[in-house]
Amino acid sequence: MKRVAHKALRHCQSKRPNENITEWINFFFDALRNIQKQLLNKLELRKRENQLSSRENAIIMFIGNHPGCKSGEIAKKLDIPSPTVKRIIPNLIAMNLIEKHGKGPGTNYSLK
Repeated sequence: MKRVAHKALRHCQSKRPNENITEWINFFFDALRNIQKQLLNKLELRKRENQLSSRENAIIMFIGNHPGCKSGEIAKKLDIPSPTVKRIIPNLIAMNLIEKHGKGPGTNYSLK
C-alpha cells in the first residue's frame, strides 16, 4: 500500500508546476474508506462478542488460537460437554464468527 501511495503521489508531482493531484486524493480517500470498513467490521464483531455467553466466547477464543481444531478437541480442552459444543458451533457459524471446513470426522473450524 505504501508503494502504491508513493507511486500515485510521484506521478502527480511529476507534472509540476501544474500538477493534478486528483489521482493521489482518490487513492487517499480509498485507503481511508478501506480502513473505516475494517474498523467498523471489528466494532461489529466486538458488539456480537459482548452478546455471547461465556462458553461461546471461550469457544471463539479457542478456535482463534487453534485454527483447524475439531469439536472434540474444543470440548476436551475447554471442559465443555461435547453435545454442548456441537450445539453452539452451528450458532457461531450462522453469526459469521467462525467457519466450518470439511465434513464428518475431518470437520474443523477457524475464525471467519
